[in-house]
Amino acid sequence: MFGCISGSAFLQSITDEFCTGRCCGLRRSWPLALVLLSLGLCPGVAFARGVVAGSPSVHLSTGAFVTRDAPVILTTAGSDSRLPYLLGSSRTNYFHAIPSQEKNIELVARRLNGTLVEPGQVFSYYRRIGPYTAENGFGWGRMFVGDRIVPSVGGGVCQGSSTLYAAVLRTGLPIVERHHHGLTVPYLPPGEDATVASDYLDFRFLDNRTTPVLITASTKDRHLSVQVWGASPGPQIVVKHEILQEYPFRTVQQFNPQLKPGETRVAAPGQPGVKVKTWLEIKTPEGTETKPLSIDTYRPSPRIVESGTRFQ
Repeated sequence: MFGCISGSAFLQSITDEFCTGRCCGLRRSWPLALVLLSLGLCPGVAFARGVVAGSPSVHLSTGAFVTRDAPVILTTAGSDSRLPYLLGSSRTNYFHAIPSQEKNIELVARRLNGTLVEPGQVFSYYRRIGPYTAENGFGWGRMFVGDRIVPSVGGGVCQGSSTLYAAVLRTGLPIVERHHHGLTVPYLPPGEDATVASDYLDFRFLDNRTTPVLITASTKDRHLSVQVWGASPGPQIVVKHEILQEYPFRTVQQFNPQLKPGETRVAAPGQPGVKVKTWLEIKTPEGTETKPLSIDTYRPSPRIVESGTRFQ
């Protein structure tokens, strides 16, 4: 196929054969192309199958060149760094999501999967996933405004940040920025969520290890799964919660002219608010260390009953 050629001409022929010019600069990364071929994978197929291109390395998530289900990072120098240790993970369902919100969550998973965080680097959810706009591929979903649930473009991205936050909590990696929702979410306990909004409410954490950590993410059967992998074991961590106070929801009646007189409809079921304390229990050789995490307050959301009869 390549004939009898050598040196840079051989490498150029590789990229000419497989690179269409749309694969994140593979044409300019001849050593990387050679590494892929030496492992039995042609560069064109690698990118067609979703291998993530980055600088200075390519990140292969679970299922590609994996030994005992551990992700492998292939460097352009030809060496590999195995990340066999699962530091933390989280799995949430999105049974509540409308179809367009379901697609938003799945888009988040695809963009998170294969993210490498270098030692000393601060991961930013917004920089990786955002902006949460139609121009960036996001459709309509639902979001919290005050004590109500309203339609919004990008609704569902918070489930991605929350699932990632819940996984990172179990790794021991320091949290740099996190904000809780105004209302409780249906997919995680109060105290384990992380809301995001444009670039002013972000979720960020620091890789304070001497080696990289890798984020993998996937969706299946309306569940979002996120894992964080490392080159060495992490601490054993249990996340604990205590409800400090509960706030009952109120019932609001509204007139709906589309309903017949005497007919009613529950537009929102209502949900109570809570104040919750969250902390970590970290197992060490000396015993169990307790690390306070947060005290979060979630407001109640009213039960809304619509009626076809005007209220006096």
